[in-house]
Amino acid sequence: MKICLITSSFARNDADFAAPWLNRLSLECAARGHEMSVLAPSYRGISQVSYKGEVELKRFRYWAAAQERLTHEDSSPASLHTFFYKVLLLSYLVCGSLAAARLCLFRRFDVIEVHWPVPQGLFGVIGKLLTGARLSFVFYGSEILLLRGSAAGRAGVRFLTRFADSVTAISTYTKDVLEKDFGVTGPINVIPFGPSMDAGEIPPPAGAAAPGKPFTILYVGKLIERKGPQYLVEAFSRLSAAGEDMRLVMVGDGYLREEVLKQISDAKIKDKVTVVSGLSRSELDLRYSGCDVLVFPSIIDDRGDTEGLGLAPVEALYHSKPVIASAVGGVLDVIRDGETGYLVPQRDPAALAEKILLVKNNYPAALKLAAAGREDALKRFSWETITGKFLQLYSGGGR
Repeated sequence: MKICLITSSFARNDADFAAPWLNRLSLECAARGHEMSVLAPSYRGISQVSYKGEVELKRFRYWAAAQERLTHEDSSPASLHTFFYKVLLLSYLVCGSLAAARLCLFRRFDVIEVHWPVPQGLFGVIGKLLTGARLSFVFYGSEILLLRGSAAGRAGVRFLTRFADSVTAISTYTKDVLEKDFGVTGPINVIPFGPSMDAGEIPPPAGAAAPGKPFTILYVGKLIERKGPQYLVEAFSRLSAAGEDMRLVMVGDGYLREEVLKQISDAKIKDKVTVVSGLSRSELDLRYSGCDVLVFPSIIDDRGDTEGLGLAPVEALYHSKPVIASAVGGVLDVIRDGETGYLVPQRDPAALAEKILLVKNNYPAALKLAAAGREDALKRFSWETITGKFLQLYSGGGR
């Protein structure tokens, strides 16, 4: 099949970590003999023709290079309401629509799949009308959660989905939002994404911390509001003040970075906390291997946005590491409390601290949950399973 993926985020070079699950899906499909193309916006003027020599990549320009940051970054919520942002979004829609028309006029795709259909769904509809290709929408959650309070936004999503031959959500939570809040009718498939690595590439778990080694907590995620990093820092600060010998490693960057660093400094725990970003896949795997527990403290933020799924817990389970996560959004598809990990209420540093201490003091039991979580994750989040489900959809085996 000739398959075109339309997305707002894709690897900016062969080593880039942007949307790793989508990069992996394109490679998996290519490895199975399908002709893969990707249409994505430029970022700061970059131009690419392929990804790892296996996937054709078309980038469209929509502004001067210095301002092409509408995608691939998480902006501060305040910036989303500025006049310039609205102008930039309009330019993005016009340029993306023209790029989709140009691409589809000269290429006859069998399948066009749009990831984050708000607003990229328009590009997919144009492609379908020009080529007659099968149109598939994949909803993540973040692109629709901010529209729940808008009657026009809800109507727009319903209108777009009428053009789709198949609609997919990455979690049960996102599916429920589409059905209950947006009134999307017809079958909605639930297909999650998996880690960008294979289980065979993961080193065997190290087990309990070595004697004399501080208990190490890992955070992996952007430093943005809905990820809740400040609640983990507060929990860690309480544990440190209580005399617990622990270390916190935070992997990620974002608009809350300076606020988080100030919080760490004010709590006088700088010597126990490491904040890093820009890690390669192998470097990140070393962080997973070296930790004792992953904490995923996501919240429902002030705009109503939350986790559509949450891949960091899946990756930690691949490494057989215990996971503590907030009971929000699509995280509930990954972690079952007391079976594959631990769930806590959102925005609750005291609950996080209590659960971290429970894991530390009952580590053999936590490792048993992690082993059960790994077995579950290998079944449900393997790329063999995920790719097979998507290819079945592309062939017409779904709505």
